[in-house]
Amino acid sequence: MIRESRPFGITILSAYYILWGLATTLWSLLTTIFGVVIICFAPGLLAGGVLGLFQGVLSLVLGFSLYSGKDWARAFVIVLALLGIVLSVLSITSYGFGFGALINIASNAFVLLYINSERVKRFFATN
Repeated sequence: MIRESRPFGITILSAYYILWGLATTLWSLLTTIFGVVIICFAPGLLAGGVLGLFQGVLSLVLGFSLYSGKDWARAFVIVLALLGIVLSVLSITSYGFGFGALINIASNAFVLLYINSERVKRFFATN
């Protein structure tokens, strides 16, 4: 089977997840160190830091897996996009219409449509 070349949008999406993962991981490490060392074990900062570390590492793994064409990463991005749309719609129904919710719905819908395009599917199928 011939290996499909990586679509440019997948490179952009994987770079987003990698950069987000790096930022989240570094910020969570700072928060954890600040909460433990400087404030003498602040449980809220420690819990938030550990949760952020988990999210950051997960984003890094997702970004590198998207870049290398792992099919499970494509499925995970689909789930995240659907979850983002649902949460934005719930936000609108709970708190009223907001421009941020509209942008969130539009960007997640774009990612959902893009990740389900034929060229992207072929790329993930051949890797």
